[in-house]
Amino acid sequence: MTRTARDPAPAADSSFTEPNSLPASTRLVQKAADAIWDRKGFEVVALRVLEIVQYTDYMIICSATSDRHAVAIADNVERILHEDLGEHPSSVEGRSYGRWILLDYGDVVVHVFHRPVREYYQLERLFADAPRLALDEPAWVHEISPDSLLQQAFDYGDELWSSAALSPEQVQAGDDESEQADADAAP
Repeated sequence: MTRTARDPAPAADSSFTEPNSLPASTRLVQKAADAIWDRKGFEVVALRVLEIVQYTDYMIICSATSDRHAVAIADNVERILHEDLGEHPSSVEGRSYGRWILLDYGDVVVHVFHRPVREYYQLERLFADAPRLALDEPAWVHEISPDSLLQQAFDYGDELWSSAALSPEQVQAGDDESEQADADAAP
């Protein structure tokens, strides 16, 4: 997507029921959200940040139960957006560690957080004034609580951090390790 033309933002009560009639950026937002839900990502929020930041128009934030879950969600977002819309991220950060993965599609930036890291950084608070976009959510989103998804991950042996067990030093250490791993993986 190019940054030259801005898509009109949908009204707060808009629905994404007819994806082909939507502007390209909002189609990408809904497709990315669908890809997140397809891998059981939760607490999905789409924000219109056009008037707040200059680097993107929309931001999607979601939670994962573990670092492996975050990587699986990010991989699925990339795959679906490539297959269905022909889109590739211009940048991917944090994949090697999985605590916070950022997919930059220009007009849309996707943040996939391991839940305790999301709670620590509270990215939504930085953009509290940004309008939230209404997304066409699958039914299970309202039937399953985030805590039950976390419990399922624990029951099946997925790595699980409790918020109390994750200190700011551990979060920062993870960021440093992730940045170093990303730098080591660069060509």
